[in-house]
Amino acid sequence: VGDRVTVTWSSEWAMVELSAFDVTKASTLALVCDELGVAPEDVVAFGDMPNDLALLEWAGSSYAMANAHPLVRDMADHVAPANDDDGVATVLAGLFDL
Repeated sequence: VGDRVTVTWSSEWAMVELSAFDVTKASTLALVCDELGVAPEDVVAFGDMPNDLALLEWAGSSYAMANAHPLVRDMADHVAPANDDDGVATVLAGLFDL
């Protein structure tokens, strides 16, 4: 399966995600950024589950949510407040001086 599909998961329980080989959040965002002329180092990404690992690795700045899976917290550059505590909005407000 490994050379035909990309396998990841986004749940602590039994949810497995399958996509076409090498299709990830990172590869898709890379295509969009390339079209828009945005460099990876100018991208801020947020994640909480293993399906976000490639994205967090690709982005110039990465944030794991405080309630993220341990693999995600280990990968990310920073930790944001939990998603239930408006973590993404809190970080973005700080980044944009809002």
